[in-house]
Amino acid sequence: MPPRRQRARLAGLYVHLPFCDVKCAYCDFYSVAARHVDAAFWPRYLVKLKADIDWQYQRLTEDSASVVLASIFFGGGTPSKAPAFVFSEIIAHARSVFARSLPAIEISAEANPESLTEHVAKDWAASKINRVSIGMQSRDPAVLKYLGRLYNSGAYEKVIQIVQDAGIDNINTDFITGVPGQTIRSTLTDIDFALAAGVKHLSLYQLTIEPGTLLKSRIEAGRLEAPADGRQLRQMRIAANHLQRSGFMRYEISNFALPHFRCLHNQIYWTHRPYLGVGVAAHAFTGERRFLNVRSLDGYTAAESLPEEDTNVQPRDALINRLRLLQPLAVSRLLGYFEEAQHAKVMAVLKAAEGRGWIDITTNTIRLTETGLAFTDSIIAELWNI
Repeated sequence: MPPRRQRARLAGLYVHLPFCDVKCAYCDFYSVAARHVDAAFWPRYLVKLKADIDWQYQRLTEDSASVVLASIFFGGGTPSKAPAFVFSEIIAHARSVFARSLPAIEISAEANPESLTEHVAKDWAASKINRVSIGMQSRDPAVLKYLGRLYNSGAYEKVIQIVQDAGIDNINTDFITGVPGQTIRSTLTDIDFALAAGVKHLSLYQLTIEPGTLLKSRIEAGRLEAPADGRQLRQMRIAANHLQRSGFMRYEISNFALPHFRCLHNQIYWTHRPYLGVGVAAHAFTGERRFLNVRSLDGYTAAESLPEEDTNVQPRDALINRLRLLQPLAVSRLLGYFEEAQHAKVMAVLKAAEGRGWIDITTNTIRLTETGLAFTDSIIAELWNI
């Protein structure tokens, strides 16, 4: 009998292009002011990105057999600040390195409205980028001022049409809700603008105040009001219901999509599949090991720089992403993240969450309730501390 053929395992590639005109006050991602980067930098960075792909792919094939490249995601920063040849060369190189890839790879790039011009959109389409994620966050000038975002009303009004005119129809828009002073009407107006423009996917995030950000320091100094939990939860609930009535399926806590337009790349993260992560400060997962790149542009581009293995990863890390998906989770799978001696404590946490109305427990599965969507972090924290 011939040997059984191994099932293909989908894998992704994340490429970090960490350059912004201005760092947003709420952002804790690694970024560099674009004014510090000249034309001579990009060929050097591209060489390093390609070498990083080569090195990480070797680690990937050591740990995960029969991998298939399914998605490429250019994130930042503001990838629309990068020259066109970076995208086309990385896409071609990734296809040449991976032994197998899907016939139609999902290839996404992030952009801000101010920097996504007609020229950039056409270059991206020519490079075979087929999905664009636009970081609008809001169209309300007062909300954008609170967030420390640049705002150009003309750019915001026409950016979706620019992408569509370039031939890219798979478009996501990011919005933030729960900003102090932001009204439900403002949030719904933002959503309706995106839906009327024909977006296929919408990400709606509750504002979180991350350590080390300019926004956190302004709040601590009393210069800005802190978000109110109750207001955030109410706005998120109303907005989510509005999206679902408009035909968008909520398939993750913060993500909504029309049928057949879920983000494949993010699902690779959430379902614990392997991915390469190249570029300064990027991280990768081989299916067994995690690797981290140095959080310094000079350090990353140094010839001797290689990703370091993250030895602090625990199998329970996958639990965080699993619970964010709006799918039933087998109790046996959940218990598999813990030692057998901890199972009674796990079940006690689950029973307490059920009593609060946060989850439903059947004989074999658990599932977040609509109320529980807002308390996922609390459930995860209790499980993590067992």
